[in-house]
Amino acid sequence: MSSTVKVLYFGAALEMTGRAEEEIGAGDTASLRRDILDRYPAMKELTFRMAVNRVLLKEESLLKENDIIAILPPFEGG
Repeated sequence: MSSTVKVLYFGAALEMTGRAEEEIGAGDTASLRRDILDRYPAMKELTFRMAVNRVLLKEESLLKENDIIAILPPFEGG
């Protein structure tokens, strides 16, 4: 079953997608990742992690309606 989640893009992901956020329907983080890569092929060149509701994922996870997903590329600086 698919849930509508809010996806937030940061850093290089924001530049590659051209948007700061959007709503996408997905049942889990694996299908969400595939959908994002299909929508934005340039993202295939970017290593990124996902956080669900401010918790950094260590493995794929099921999604619930209204979850907030952050797409986090590597950050530079210090």
